[in-house]
Amino acid sequence: MKDRFSRGASILFLFVIVLAGCNRSRKTASATNAEMSASEYEVLSAWLDDKIAQKTRDTHLDQFVVYSETDLRKDRLLRDDNGQPIPWEKAAQSLREKVPALQQETLDSFRKANAVQATIRPSFHPAIHCQIVTPMQVEPIFKRGGSSWLGYYKQFPGSQGILTFSRVGFSSDGTQALFFFDNICGGLCGGASYVVMHRHNGGWKTDREISMWVY
Repeated sequence: MKDRFSRGASILFLFVIVLAGCNRSRKTASATNAEMSASEYEVLSAWLDDKIAQKTRDTHLDQFVVYSETDLRKDRLLRDDNGQPIPWEKAAQSLREKVPALQQETLDSFRKANAVQATIRPSFHPAIHCQIVTPMQVEPIFKRGGSSWLGYYKQFPGSQGILTFSRVGFSSDGTQALFFFDNICGGLCGGASYVVMHRHNGGWKTDREISMWVY
């Protein structure tokens, strides 16, 4: 339990550092960030709807809170038994072993898309409200110390925490998609996964979530 608490504290500390770094460089980043495509928003909105259906069976959920820039951190890499990041080529091979239907071109597209950070706009269309938050909105909450998450949920009631997405990679025929997300929600709460989805009857369905870490 102590190890899990320490890990949770470390992840929260890392999150605050990342927010601080983004806050300092936001003027430069805004000029160089890529833009998410309509297809990417379509995939992520479909996944959010899947999560809404799952969560509302067990808990009250009023809104999703999503970080305003895509994830460029290296913690989305798979890790070896010693906790060290595995090179992308081996990580991609491991993902294909876990999901044999995952196409190499989808992996290649995912890696290419995530070479540049993207700005996330309020272009989602899930079944409940989706709020985009910037470092300027969130960072001060966690700088106050004490019960930071209590302060966060007072400002963002009924939310799932803070969700960060990667860009989405697609197969050449546009029928398969791959992205990464992590969600932190305080204490021993959170998780991160790769998500493989496929296009079916004009919509997107989740094939598999490959967990990276979970509490």
